[in-house]
Amino acid sequence: MHRARVAAALALSAAAALGACSSGKPAIELSQVPGGTGTPVPTQTVTVTEVETRTVTATTTVVTTATVTATPAVTVTALPRPSLTSSTVFNRPVALADYTNLVSDVQLLDRMSLSGNAAALQLDLLSQHLARLGANGPPPGLDAPSYYGRLGSLGLFAAAASNEAQANSPVAQSRYAVIRQETGVLLTLVNGALKTTFALPTPPPKPTTTTP
Repeated sequence: MHRARVAAALALSAAAALGACSSGKPAIELSQVPGGTGTPVPTQTVTVTEVETRTVTATTTVVTTATVTATPAVTVTALPRPSLTSSTVFNRPVALADYTNLVSDVQLLDRMSLSGNAAALQLDLLSQHLARLGANGPPPGLDAPSYYGRLGSLGLFAAAASNEAQANSPVAQSRYAVIRQETGVLLTLVNGALKTTFALPTPPPKPTTTTP
């Protein structure tokens, strides 16, 4: 009777073990340890065998630092370059007449009070004579950009002095002093290139003030 119970217990344990293996659960084995006399003893040993299977999927993110050298696209548009010189051939007779006009303009302005309509008109006429020289070619032997630069600067000063004289501004007198001095320098350069003898008159004496 006792053996029949043990056999039944073993059969149940075997069935449990098979069921566990088939269902993926941990397997449990039951066994009896025989005594020294061969008679089974109630002591039981439980052996649990668990096999765990895992599938690990590793995802790796690779960050790559790239150094990009940008090459800018530059579009070059050729702009017209302002011309400091003229391609006009130097017309000596016309130029000599205009240099003579410059001397006459200075002679008249020296005797005038640089305020009012008369002075404004004469300064405007001086700027026209300078502009006409700028339309002519440069004298042979003179640096063309320097020559045209002097004419252009003198013309701008004469036009500004004309406006100041019209407005009765005292600035016209000081501006005219600069025009007179630089006109003398211009004529000196022209004389060296053309072998001429243009000269401005002696500057009028400055008025003196008497202290009572």
